[in-house]
Amino acid sequence: MTLKKALMAAAVTLVAFTPSGASAETIGFSVPSLANSFWVSATYGVQKAADAAGVELVIVDAGGDANTVQQLSQIQDLIQRGVEAMIVGATNGESVAPVVEQALAAGIKVVGLSSLPANKDLSATVGADHYDMGKLQAECLGSAIGGKGEVAMMACPQGQFWSDRRADGFRETIAAEYPDITIVAESRLADNRNDALRVAEDWTQRFPDLAGVYSATDDMAAGVIGAFDAAGKTGVKFSASNLSPTAQEMIKSGKLACTSIQKIVAQGTAALNAALAAARGEKVETNVVTPALLVAADNVNSVDLSDVVAPADYRP
Repeated sequence: MTLKKALMAAAVTLVAFTPSGASAETIGFSVPSLANSFWVSATYGVQKAADAAGVELVIVDAGGDANTVQQLSQIQDLIQRGVEAMIVGATNGESVAPVVEQALAAGIKVVGLSSLPANKDLSATVGADHYDMGKLQAECLGSAIGGKGEVAMMACPQGQFWSDRRADGFRETIAAEYPDITIVAESRLADNRNDALRVAEDWTQRFPDLAGVYSATDDMAAGVIGAFDAAGKTGVKFSASNLSPTAQEMIKSGKLACTSIQKIVAQGTAALNAALAAARGEKVETNVVTPALLVAADNVNSVDLSDVVAPADYRP
């Protein structure tokens, strides 16, 4: 099976074709951003499962969390294409719900992956225990700063299921377990390293006594750490979620205290399998939740990443 790249509107569409003459279902996959390490690994899992099943896969990339209008148009294109099922990682769960409803009304089976559309009739949802990922970050960061001091939260946009649950887990665990820690700032912005760097640059001036910073993702943490390094702020501790190669190196170098991780590749595989089963009228596991794990300096070299991240040389 080969990959053919084509430009679709302002986003990238990747189409995996079945062998000539083969008859197979067509599955659509609507991705918020293939510039994001999470969605690269999720796409790897989806693609691997599609290849194994011998089905046609159409991948559309909205190009960023802020590009909801682009994603709506792309999902409508998938509906017009007549896919039997689609996997949707929403740029915003509420905003994409109406067009997902159109897909459902057309008889297309829909599976939500990680950032879930706010629809009740999805065939399945696949994701991580995002609340526990935030909780693990709180416990790690709380311990790293000695259980007291000021922390800030570099959270992702409100309206995305995963970011809301992850932020809740961190915030509520700090309140319950660390009464001497104060959250002095919480920024809700797109999952983008450069945006995180820009906000963190401001924090280095506004909050000179910060002891730690929570980041919703490892990409954002890279931006935050870059800002604090440039400002010469030493002694501040940082936590994140997900484990890209960059995050692995930050942990090994001591720049990142820990990261809570999820089995992203496994989620992609589960989403494709659920979409295919739904399209075929087979039994579907309706709620797949992978457990949260904590990675720090003591286990970063030994943790099994085969179900967690795509190979370093993988490009969708």
